[in-house]
Formats: sequence, structure tokens, C-alpha cells
Amino acid sequence: MIKKILPIILFAFALFAQQSPMDQNQFMLAESYEQRGDFVKAVEIIETLNKKDPANIQYFNKLNSLYLQLKKYDESAALINSRINITPQDISLYGLLGSTYYTAGDRTKAYQVWDDTAEKFKTNPMTLRIISNYAIEKRDFEKAIEYLNRGKEISKDPFLYSYDLGELYQITMRYREAASEYCDLIKANPSQYQQIESKILSYSNKPNALDETIEVVDKHKSDDISFSYLLARLYIEKKNYDEAFDLFKEIDKKQNTRGADLFSFGEFVYRDGEYKTASEVFKFLIDNYSDQQNIPLAKLGYAKTQEALFIQKYNATNPEWKSFFIPAKVDENEIEPVISAYQEIIKVYQHSEVAIEANLRIGILLAHYRNDIIEGEKYFSIITETYPMSKFASLAFIELGNIKMQQAKLDEAEKLFQSVVKLQRANPEDKSYANYQLARIFSFRNDFESARKNLISVMGNLKDNIANDAIELSILLNTAKNDSSNLSLYCSAEFLTEQKRFSEAKDLYLQLSQNPQAFVFHSIAKLRVAEMLIATDAFSAAIADLSLIVEEAEKNIYADKALYLQGQIYQYGLKDSLKAVESYESLLAKFPKSLFLDEARQNIIELKKKLS
Repeated sequence: MIKKILPIILFAFALFAQQSPMDQNQFMLAESYEQRGDFVKAVEIIETLNKKDPANIQYFNKLNSLYLQLKKYDESAALINSRINITPQDISLYGLLGSTYYTAGDRTKAYQVWDDTAEKFKTNPMTLRIISNYAIEKRDFEKAIEYLNRGKEISKDPFLYSYDLGELYQITMRYREAASEYCDLIKANPSQYQQIESKILSYSNKPNALDETIEVVDKHKSDDISFSYLLARLYIEKKNYDEAFDLFKEIDKKQNTRGADLFSFGEFVYRDGEYKTASEVFKFLIDNYSDQQNIPLAKLGYAKTQEALFIQKYNATNPEWKSFFIPAKVDENEIEPVISAYQEIIKVYQHSEVAIEANLRIGILLAHYRNDIIEGEKYFSIITETYPMSKFASLAFIELGNIKMQQAKLDEAEKLFQSVVKLQRANPEDKSYANYQLARIFSFRNDFESARKNLISVMGNLKDNIANDAIELSILLNTAKNDSSNLSLYCSAEFLTEQKRFSEAKDLYLQLSQNPQAFVFHSIAKLRVAEMLIATDAFSAAIADLSLIVEEAEKNIYADKALYLQGQIYQYGLKDSLKAVESYESLLAKFPKSLFLDEARQNIIELKKKLS
């Protein structure tokens, strides 16, 4: 950037060096008049300077700009023609002349000037590009396309014209033509592939763009391997993963990449949540490239896709929508193949990071989905005891800490979370989560000062997901600083909730919500009572309580969440789509600044599709 700016600065200095001090002062005076909107006085000064030094480009540009602002188009045309007489080989002056006529509303004359210029300087390959740029400035894209196509026919050099043509076709929504130009560029120079792919993907979400582009690129598939990669990428963009998979298998054979591209594709579709295709890709790699370097990762990828497919099915029939719930026990026939896939990895790749992650995944499956806490702990402990320097150690410590909290073993939980904080390889997010859990442990013990100190470090990074929870807890602890008895009662209720003792927790929350002296806790306690009712499937009672919160409106900061939870109960608990839509639409109307708006809108769309 500096290299580009420097010549401009030097040129400006050179111009000023040629001017007398008086002329410099007059020019600056004219600019000051222009800035104040007094164009007439500015024109008088610049006209005098231009007559004195007609070759000065700075005077010319300024005077022409002022004429156009004053709509003195004849004067602008005369000025440009006088400049053409001085430098008749300057193509940009003819473009500028046509631009003046165009601005004046005389397109016929503008086109005539531009067409004559194109003919006059037809041996210069840049002429039509220069003229097309003036047409683009006037947003006359069709005329610009005409000039660029003429230039392309003459030069046969796609680099001079195809990129600009592609952009103009894209702007005018002629996606087939745009794709054709971009394919010409790739064919002429495959090294441009990444740049062109990015360009195409930038507009692929426009109506019909993807289908029309695929149609064009498919015709070029045999020209160069780059087109196969581009076509595969477009299939992915269209979510047509099976076609992309077949294409990557073809690419792999042609390029002899030994599964490298397929592995990248498998990882991509896994991240995109297309677990079925990802599973097929990793299985294909395992079956066909068992001796390759990426196979341990492919086996891990396969196991993770099996896990993801299992969790998808589990979530469809389990209450993930609830704020708090007791997970349902899963069918052994569904979870066992996933565990077996991870156990095979541990057996074959002992002591590797792949095997360590497999231990973590098995522990999560056992603890969270099979409700087998004891077995789950064993796998987490393998990591914390044998591989404390692994990047997965912090997650294993966290899982163990959460288990101990649920078991009401707070001393053991504290040690485990302290281990995460001290762990050098633990990432900042894991440390923040550990500090937040430590703060909660201190609050359960009524050590509120220690809890506040721990929350400070968590609240420092607002990009961290746990920061909002930490801020909410900190506000509550500080607001209720002088009401230690009710704060203690609230923390006791939270501790019972952590242990999934929902009925007992509800009684304590209810006590707080009905205590006139505990006004600080009224809003949160009322919401928690409803959440405990939802956790125990007492949906009718929960809806009644949530309705009372909604009626409080701005008096209860959780009123929007209460209305959102109502919609969730109707949608998932009672399967009443009409009532769910009614609740979500009420949320949009009553709480236009709610954090739940996007989710509510998405749920309305999905429910209305079902109803139609």
C-alpha cells in the first residue's frame, strides 16, 4: 500500500513545486470555496489558473469536477476536448468525454465517443477495458459487457477481460455466463483456482446461481482436474454430499492421493453435521487405505460419526429442550456399537492421542447416556492418572468434577476443578469453566466471598460462553450481599438442582418466591419453580406458573424466557403445534429485544411447515 501511495505523494509535490506560491494559494482558496459549497467562486479561480497553465492536470481535474457539479456539461466537454488536443493519445480523456455526455443525458453521443475511441485505438489491448470502466462508473453494465466481449474477441486473452466480465455477469445475475468466464480463467491458468473458487462461492447463495454454475462447471470436468475439485465443492455447497463423495473418489483415483482428499472431505461433512455421509467416507477410507498415515484419525472419525448419529437419534426422543432433566436410559443395542468402535481404537493405537480421545468419548457415553457413572469415571481416570499432559486431560478432569458435584462430594469436586486451573495445557475456555464451577462450589458452602473472587477471572473474557452465566451469578451474589440467609437458601436449592433432586429444590425455590423479605430472589425463584415442574413433567402446573411470570412483564427480567419456555412445553412436551406457534409469536410481539427471538422465529417456521 505504501508503495502505491508514495508515487502519488511525490507527483503531488512535483505539481506544487511547478506552481508559484501565489498559484498554490489561489488553488487552496478555490478548494476552500468548494468545501463551503460556493462552486461559482471556485470555478472563477480555477478557470484563471487553467488558462495560465492549460497543461496542469491538477487544474484540469478540479475544473472538470466543478463543471459537473454545476451541471455545466458543455463547458466540461469543451475543457476535455481542449485537453485531448494537448494529449491526443490519452484514452482515458475520451472515456471521460463520453462520461460527461452520459451524465448530461445524451447516451447516443456518449456511445458514439466511446465506440469511436475503441476503433481509433483498437491496436491497444487496454482500450476496451478503459472504456468499459467508464461505462461501469455509470452503472451501464450491459454496455460495459459489450466492450469487454469485443476486447476478449480481439485479444483472446481471458486475463484481460474474463475476470471483469465474470463480475459484471454476477452483478446482473447471469450466473451461467459468469461461470463460463471464470472457467475460462481456470483453464488458462489453473494456479488461479483458489481465487476463482472463492469468487464463485461468494455468490453461490443467490437464487439459481448454484444450479446454473454447476451446469457450466460440469461441462468442463474433463478439461482439468481443477474443475472436478470445483464441481465437488459446489456439490458440497448444495448439500449434495453423495455426488461430492463420488466425485472425490474419482479425483482420488486420477490424482493417486491415497485418500488425502477424501479424508479432508470426511472431516468437512462431519463438521457440517452430515454424519451419515461422513460415516460412509471414513468407512471407505478404513476399508481401502488401511496402511495410510491418516487411518487412525479416520477410525476415530468413523467412531465419532457413529456417536453423533446415536446422539441425534437420542436427542429426538429425549428432553434436551428442558433447562433441567434426568436423561433417559438408552437402548444397549444402540450405544454398544459406538463404544465398541472406540474400544477398537484404544486397543490398536495404545497411548496415542487418538486412543486418549477415545477413552474420553467412552466415558461421556457411559456417564451421560447409559447413566453408568462408575464405569464412566474409570475411563476419565485413565486419562487424568496416566496421561495428565494430554490435551484431553482438562476435559477428563471437568467430567470427573461434574460427577462429584452431582454426587454432593464437593471437596473432591473442588480438587478436580483446581487441577484444571493449574493445568498448563488446559485451554482458556476449560479454565474459565473450572473457575465458574469452583465459584458455584463455594456458593453451595456459603463461602460467598471466595465465590465472588473466582467469578472475576471468568467475567474478564466476554467472548467465552460461560461469561454470561458468571455475570448472572456475580450480580446475584452482590445484590444479595446483605441478605445472607435467603442467599444461603437459594444456593441450597441450586445445589439440590445440581444433584437432580428437583422436587426438593422446587420446595426451596417456592419458599423464596413467597417470602416478602426475599424480594431480590423473587424473579429467579419463580422461574426456577417452573423449571423444576418442567423437569418432573408437570407441564400444566409449569404453564400456569410461567403465565404469571409473563404477566409481570418488565417487573420480571425472566418474562421473555418464561414465554419462550411456554412455547417449548407446547412444542415438545404437549405436542400442541398451534399453541406453540401462538406462544412464540406472542414472544416476538411482547419482547422485541429478547435473546430468544431467533430461536422463536426458527421454531415458528418449522412448526408452520408441519401444520401446512
